[in-house]
Amino acid sequence: MKKIMFSTVVLMALMLMSCGEEELVPSVDTSNEYEQYILANKDRSKADSTIYEWYKKYNTYFIYSFRARDIEWQWAGKMMLQYTPYDPERERDLEVLLRHLDLIKQSFLEKYEEGFLRQAMPYKIFLIKDLQGWGITALDWVYYAALTNNQDAMMLSYLQSNGRAYSATAMESEIGSVFGSFFYDKLDVKPVKFINSRVKLKYNLVTTPEDPKIEEELSVRPSFTNSYHHANVCGFVKAYLPTHVKEPTEVQDFTDYLWFITQNKGSWIRQRTQFYKRLARRGQYFIEFYKEYLKQDLIAQQNEKYPDDPVRIEDFVQQ
Repeated sequence: MKKIMFSTVVLMALMLMSCGEEELVPSVDTSNEYEQYILANKDRSKADSTIYEWYKKYNTYFIYSFRARDIEWQWAGKMMLQYTPYDPERERDLEVLLRHLDLIKQSFLEKYEEGFLRQAMPYKIFLIKDLQGWGITALDWVYYAALTNNQDAMMLSYLQSNGRAYSATAMESEIGSVFGSFFYDKLDVKPVKFINSRVKLKYNLVTTPEDPKIEEELSVRPSFTNSYHHANVCGFVKAYLPTHVKEPTEVQDFTDYLWFITQNKGSWIRQRTQFYKRLARRGQYFIEFYKEYLKQDLIAQQNEKYPDDPVRIEDFVQQ
């Protein structure tokens, strides 16, 4: 199938000047069309039935049949994208789409509580076969499993550069990062106490904290194997790059803690919070923020997922 490419208008400043104080809005509102299409086609295929059920459950449009103009305005900040859409008239495409939906369910939807997703997910999620965008340079095209425009939509693709589907692990990482960024940017109140507790590092590396006392702690290893030891000493769940040494961004930090608290067994969490005091303390700040400002009980969510191996708030409180 032919790929579709679009680029953005670089004269946005002139457009803003001509509009004065008026807010820019899309010229085509397709939301009603999306709903009509989902309702009209809910029995067409198993993929369409799944999309209909997700629409009722999450109040989000999962869209695979759309016109190029329906999404072009939304990615005004992405400069250039190239993608391959699904063809709703091809049975083979609907079979691939169903596998795509199964992968999204496994790597994303099942990782979070339903009520949270209904509240936090974007209004529209465009489903496409593959997606490429500019990398570091304009000549560097990179494949993406997920992108967001930081407004009200995400794009999720199925195939990577070799033509094979993304693994569940890769999909979970990419969607989690993009969803975390989308959700974090939309927060009316940021977790200030959690952010301010980040350890200061030299060169943005968890191997070189500015505080010499913390640097000394890096040599004290736990009895269990831990590839994120340096990050955990500094109070981060993870560090990045293949070598696990690069400091996470605020968005990554936020998303990592949400995963850490809600998606792991209590015994695994305790093993780390009992050894790494900053990890425990920042986890407590994170849980308190979620409960006070987002009205979400992360401890309860973890307990529901792992009733035989629950975590307790005491596991994060330092004596």
